[in-house]
Amino acid sequence: MKKIVLTALVAATAIAWWFDAVPGVRDRLAEVGAQLGIRKGSAAAASAQYLTAAVEYGELRRVITATGTLNAIVNVEVGSQLSGQVADVLVDFNDEVKKGQALARLDQKSFKARVAEAQAAVDLAEVSIAVARARLERAEIDARDSEAQRAVLKARTDNAKVKLQAATSELHRKEGLRERQIGSLVELEDAQTKVASAAAALREAEAIAAAHENAVAGTKADLRRVSSELESAVASVPQKKALLQVAEIDLERTTIRSPIDGVVVGRNVNEGQTLATTLEAKTLFIIAGDLHQMEIHAKVDEADIGKIRLEQEATFTVDAHPGRQFAATVRQVRKAPQVLQNVVTYTVVLSAANQDNILLPGMTALARITVNKIVSVSKIPLAALRYVPKAVQAAAAEPDEAPRGRPATVWILGENGEQKAIVVGLGEEDASHAAVLSGPLRPGDRVIVGEALNAAPRGIFGIRIGL
Repeated sequence: MKKIVLTALVAATAIAWWFDAVPGVRDRLAEVGAQLGIRKGSAAAASAQYLTAAVEYGELRRVITATGTLNAIVNVEVGSQLSGQVADVLVDFNDEVKKGQALARLDQKSFKARVAEAQAAVDLAEVSIAVARARLERAEIDARDSEAQRAVLKARTDNAKVKLQAATSELHRKEGLRERQIGSLVELEDAQTKVASAAAALREAEAIAAAHENAVAGTKADLRRVSSELESAVASVPQKKALLQVAEIDLERTTIRSPIDGVVVGRNVNEGQTLATTLEAKTLFIIAGDLHQMEIHAKVDEADIGKIRLEQEATFTVDAHPGRQFAATVRQVRKAPQVLQNVVTYTVVLSAANQDNILLPGMTALARITVNKIVSVSKIPLAALRYVPKAVQAAAAEPDEAPRGRPATVWILGENGEQKAIVVGLGEEDASHAAVLSGPLRPGDRVIVGEALNAAPRGIFGIRIGL
């Protein structure tokens, strides 16, 4: 049974095609049907049904479309400045953090030991200052003693000189008396002995004074040496304190802290992990700033970048929330070109509010930037400008006066249902409409945007054949 039905359908289709394909077959069969008294069915020609659209009055926007990526306004990669083993990880993905909050901590044992060592060095340097000061005081005392001893020795030398002079005078007197045969020889010899003794005492005093001068020079040298040691000890204290400060800073850096208020959007570290900063600077955390305000880095073609201005309005959509539009504003036009496969684009930064936190970093956004906006204007669909009748029976109308704007021909339905061409002046366009600046069209009028042909059904003797 199925084979019979299938064969009948194929045969009927072939007969229908043959009726249309072979000239005169349909008319001949109609004549035969009339001779047999069978009434011919109506085969009306295809009737045209026009598609129209209304002339609207409202806002017209010219937009530039670009794709981009949603990003946080501030995005900070946090790493470690020190090498060591991670002892604690204190935050996880999506945690909100404050500036200065601890994110992770390295093992602190070796760093605490370095701080203790540096503190001991500072204490030792301060003690060295005290010792050097004591030595300086002793050297100053020795120097004063040497000066005092110099005065004593000088007095002794002067005394020896006086005694020598007195003894010499007495010898001269004794010699005078001896020459006059008054004095005795014993007295003269005694005077000579006293002169010799006084001269020896003077030479001894002078030798002792000369020797003491070397001692005075030695004490002065000791004083200068001890003073230099004190200066060195004093100068070493800031150095030791600087080393202590470095050790304390390193100890503080073992606690890795957040540099900003934000949200942890990336974490690349675990407890027990060893960090080697000398080999590579690894990113441990990624902190995004306030996600209530986002930005889009949109790629705009070089042909359109000249139309972009700061503070222009824009809208964008994301795949995660279909059907919802978000508002944005042009915040920055970056002048550095991006060249990929000989295609030049520029980055336009759009700022967008994210008060309900449904926009996430990394989402792909389709942005529409409004480069021109006309608030109130009559507009027609662009399809009306593309429409041209297949068989134009009516001549294009000549305008009464030159149209204001770019001239264009559109088609409307006349009173008798026939197509009628009119000339209008056009202004700006957006993706779907063009502004009408002049012409007979008014809001509410309808223009032709296309036509749909409905072919009459095929049949033989009034019987429909075909699918």
